[in-house]
Amino acid sequence: MRIVYVIEKMSRIGGMERIITDKMNYLVRHTEHEVVLLLLWHDEKPFAYPLDERVKVVRLNVPFQHKIKLLLAFRRTIRKINPDITIYTWVMGAFLAAFSGWKGKCIYEAHRARPTMKHQWTISLMEKKVDTIVTLTQQDTKDYPHAKHVTLIPNFTSQHVEKPSDCSAKHCLSIGRLIDVKNFSRLLDIWKQVSENHSDWHLDIVGEGPEREALQQKIVRLNLSQNVTLHNGTTDVVPYYINSSIFLMTSRFEGLPMVLIEAQTCGLPIVSIDCDYGPRHIIEDGATGKLIPYNDDNAMANAICELIENQEKRQQMGRAALNASQRYKPENIMNKWLELFDEIRK
Repeated sequence: MRIVYVIEKMSRIGGMERIITDKMNYLVRHTEHEVVLLLLWHDEKPFAYPLDERVKVVRLNVPFQHKIKLLLAFRRTIRKINPDITIYTWVMGAFLAAFSGWKGKCIYEAHRARPTMKHQWTISLMEKKVDTIVTLTQQDTKDYPHAKHVTLIPNFTSQHVEKPSDCSAKHCLSIGRLIDVKNFSRLLDIWKQVSENHSDWHLDIVGEGPEREALQQKIVRLNLSQNVTLHNGTTDVVPYYINSSIFLMTSRFEGLPMVLIEAQTCGLPIVSIDCDYGPRHIIEDGATGKLIPYNDDNAMANAICELIENQEKRQQMGRAALNASQRYKPENIMNKWLELFDEIRK
């Protein structure tokens, strides 16, 4: 079977890029399927994550936002490749699924909650045309009422951890792109409250993005320079997890955050804002972490302080999180994908 993954580019460090890379690598290493990565936009930067050399890479090299040129180039290329299954992602994937005219079997892989996406008219057209929409959470499946078929397949992590965190280090951690939706500015306000009671604890934020300078200035303004460090984005995140004791998230919304799955794989309890979609599908409140009402900064600060003050409790939650992470093993998730491939080809 020839399977094509369609994505805009693969140079950005992010959860979607990581999981798609992991899926393609899994398929060429564990199955006989032929896998093709079809990149849409012109991008000279290296891939963010290592891709198995058995994955064939095809570049359209269309300048960013040249949608008509992109559509024409895609039509020619997809007919030449002639895949058994085409998997589309992201906004431009929805656009191509809706307008390319390709008659082969098509899947749209939704990595972001539909209500948070722009160009809803494109999503609506795609929804009716593809054979299957794959969502990350049960909540997401309800957002595609006009689709032919919707199925739930969560992400997995191929992250290898020899020894998980023992939750004894006086460090909390947050990882993500430094953009508005991740709301790191709010996290700094919350950490200000925490540090007033626990000045010996440190917050590490790992990521890149347009808000870096503003966040650094806010750290100085809040007198948190001794308590918060902004680290550069990296694909080698395991050392940050295992040298931390609590993972924090204050996003405005999420899909199914890879960082939360990775945190559990490293044995970390999570304290997260209960934003729409992702966190509530990963965290078992009170067992593997804490889910905080969306608008309650004080509650989040108090929850962090509670775990800081009780090492036994955070270690217990960390062990529960590690056990819960077993459901995100690669073989468990990829078997669902292989079953789906067989199903839609019948």
